[in-house]
Amino acid sequence: MTDASGVVVTGAARGIGRAVAELYAERGWRVLSVDLNLPPVLRGQRRVKADVSTAAGRERIVRAARELGGVQVLVNNAAYQGAHGSVLDVSERGWARTLSVNLTAPLLLTRALVDLLPSGGAVVNVASVQGLFAEQDNAAYNASKGGLVNLTRAMSLDLAPRGLRVNAVAPGAISTEGVLAAIADSENPAQTRRDYEDLHALRRLGTPQEVAKVVYFLGSDEASFLTGAIVPVDGGMTASFMMAGRPV
Repeated sequence: MTDASGVVVTGAARGIGRAVAELYAERGWRVLSVDLNLPPVLRGQRRVKADVSTAAGRERIVRAARELGGVQVLVNNAAYQGAHGSVLDVSERGWARTLSVNLTAPLLLTRALVDLLPSGGAVVNVASVQGLFAEQDNAAYNASKGGLVNLTRAMSLDLAPRGLRVNAVAPGAISTEGVLAAIADSENPAQTRRDYEDLHALRRLGTPQEVAKVVYFLGSDEASFLTGAIVPVDGGMTASFMMAGRPV
């Protein structure tokens, strides 16, 4: 892949998605940033406002990708986390929305863009440590990210004959706007932050930029013999039995 290569990044308005889009742009790629609420300025990027969970949104993304002049990497990062609740009380609407955005959309968007991806291209899915271990009272998100983990493996097998690689990252607690807001809104922000940090062997939150660098690697020729892998970017959270089952 060259510096003139194209990449599509969903959920690019903030957090990990924005860091991914900015890193690709900094390294000379043509970037198509996709989100429902894109900020007014994203350096070096083309933007499209689209809901990845709808057919109309995906069609808009495909048109913009064609106008981009080709796509070598697709980063399925868009996610919905608004349906908290246990298996007994999560709403059907929240369950459906979560799986639609977090699991079904990566499948359908990849399928919609697959003919634009050349042999040697790559798909990178952004899963979560909650796709590897469950958090209490967060059934829909757990299920969606667990599904995305195994969908990544299935996609790697089904797309290998086309010369495409498919991998995923599984971030731990990352200092995104959402996580920092949750900490700030807690009764004891200082203690809550320490609790989040203590989930990790490195005893700190990760940064969106640290996740973005792994995403970039997985989409690059440096990872040319890597497919079907789920890479925890979690500061050692899942390395310890005692840490792995604690809520994020």
